[in-house]
Amino acid sequence: MADPLPHAPPEWAEAAEHICRHAPARVLVIGARDAGKSTFCRFLADAAPQLGRSAALLDTDVGQKTIGPPASVTLQDRHGMRLAFVGTTDPVLGWRRLVEGTHRLAHEADADLLVVNTSGLLGGPGRSLKAAKIDAVRPDLLIALGDDPAVRSVLVDHPHYLALRLPLSPEARRKTYGERRGARREAFRAYFAQGSVLTIDGEMLARPEPDAALSPGLLVGLAGRDGKDLGLGLLTGCGDGPKLAVLSPVAEAEICRITQGFLCLDRTFSEAKPQGTSGCGMG
Repeated sequence: MADPLPHAPPEWAEAAEHICRHAPARVLVIGARDAGKSTFCRFLADAAPQLGRSAALLDTDVGQKTIGPPASVTLQDRHGMRLAFVGTTDPVLGWRRLVEGTHRLAHEADADLLVVNTSGLLGGPGRSLKAAKIDAVRPDLLIALGDDPAVRSVLVDHPHYLALRLPLSPEARRKTYGERRGARREAFRAYFAQGSVLTIDGEMLARPEPDAALSPGLLVGLAGRDGKDLGLGLLTGCGDGPKLAVLSPVAEAEICRITQGFLCLDRTFSEAKPQGTSGCGMG
């Protein structure tokens, strides 16, 4: 097998060969923050075709993305990228949508090997959320990177799952809060740079409360006729009458439903707390 990552630990290549030889259908990767989970997932997904397997990558980290925009669960397979809207980069706040999106996309993946990336949130509610993700995916194998006590606790919680423990990436580096926030900002910027301002019927918006105010820069999910999410939108203003102006790369004609998110983005695409307003607009 040609090494897709020259600096990877030899245990990673051995694990890839073991996984492809024994043919598990779903592999879920856990580890602390900045342990190299995304790097290993890419390594495994890139190695699989060389070993006779087709691979799909499911990214359930809503903050630090491997594929697609933040605030969503994303899937990359032979059909391209698909997503499930969560509406926040806080996995605890977006718990229900995160778990439901993980379950749906895991079952939609078109490959004989599904590699699932997870966030580094392991303690407190993160431990329960990890259990919910494992239940949603039902992996054939858990990959645990590093020897963090919280990682060991997750494995203890799931003794009936096969587990393989691997060393950290030698290039793993602890990121600061500012670096993480900056990476999300640039990911949002890149995503919306592909978009245009659409004029959408406000009747498509499903409000959590009838009188819920709309905030300038509110992140929204845009779904099609089948109810599946097509992409993200950013509320930029109100048009004539009940019309909404939404920045998005999604084709306007395909949109049939709008779902409110839990965060706003400012003009630089940095995250901001939603502001209660009587109207909408970037103000």
